Amino acid sequence: MAELQIKEVQDFLAEELTTLKKNFSTEREKDVAGFDAKVKDAMDKLSADMQAKHADIQKEMDLALAQANEKAAQKVERKNFGWSLHETLKANHSEMVKNVKSGKGMEMTMKDFNYSDFTGYEPFVTDFRDPILVKYESFHYRNILPGGTMAGEFVKYPKENATVGGANTWAYGDGAKPEIEPKMTTYQADAEWIAGLIKGIPISMIEDLAWMTSFLQNKGRAELLKKEDTYIQGLLLDAANSENYNGSKSISIEILIDAALRQLKNNLHTPTGIVLSNQDYVNILLAKAAGSGEYDFPGIVTVNPLTGQLNVVGIPVFSNSYLSQGTGIVGDWNQAQLLTRQAPRIRFFDQNSDDAEKNVILVRVEERVALPVFYDNAFIKVTLAS
Repeated sequence: MAELQIKEVQDFLAEELTTLKKNFSTEREKDVAGFDAKVKDAMDKLSADMQAKHADIQKEMDLALAQANEKAAQKVERKNFGWSLHETLKANHSEMVKNVKSGKGMEMTMKDFNYSDFTGYEPFVTDFRDPILVKYESFHYRNILPGGTMAGEFVKYPKENATVGGANTWAYGDGAKPEIEPKMTTYQADAEWIAGLIKGIPISMIEDLAWMTSFLQNKGRAELLKKEDTYIQGLLLDAANSENYNGSKSISIEILIDAALRQLKNNLHTPTGIVLSNQDYVNILLAKAAGSGEYDFPGIVTVNPLTGQLNVVGIPVFSNSYLSQGTGIVGDWNQAQLLTRQAPRIRFFDQNSDDAEKNVILVRVEERVALPVFYDNAFIKVTLAS
């Protein structure tokens, strides 16, 4: 680089002094003072010319740098969310118009933008999932009761009471034959309303959250079934529709077997199911022998290893969270029926009170059912050891 600069200076001096580079020494010997003066003038001119060129170059560089900074600043400033949305819509305008006219939707990828300039961007980049729901009981009494329908406010049917007299042996000519006098009464089961209201739900919530409608429908039905279960359970535990265990057994598994195969069968019913609390169900599964400490099922108690379904002498045992520990129902479940006057129904209203003004809605869930229990001794209420 140094040789190149010397060469350039020599070429410049040769041009300014009107002499060849190889003759510099000869020309200087002729007139040292005059030659040196000419060289000094040429060098001063060269220095001034270089300074002017340097200033011009510096101006051009400063201008280019300023323009680059301005463009960069403009580029960063424009890449905000508004710019991104504008550019995205502009790029997809034709396709979007076509889809709108044909009634279709479309998915667009947003242009890159600077998140630091987008205050409150979190909702746009948050992955919303379905809500974590309150859990409900999986067992329902309607699953083990025969179902039916009714068309009126109640159902009536004759119910036979204790029969007076009865058939007997008779010898020819030995007076009148034995009489049988069945006694009948009229039994009535009323259709009961089970209902609930969910109030003050913003309409915007229904529109903005895709899962909200199905959530409300499932929530309403779950709450309805919860009350239906406790309603049925309360009727079956009532003294008018069941009787207490009357045996002498004290061990839980023996109480269940005695109630089912002695008391219920003595009442001329067939045991079809047992319902216990979850705790009593587990206590039976984890029963251990007093001596060895091993799990000690009698041979007549079986468990399906895949489902956990417990069977006692072939009778299925169910459990729920509604029954108190120590209380169970042994029954012939065919001797009651869940009659539906109105199936579970869920309706949305916006005309309740001032809901229309507040832009909120009301959800109503309701059903009408009746539970006739045909025999008051077809269900045995048992009390198990804790």
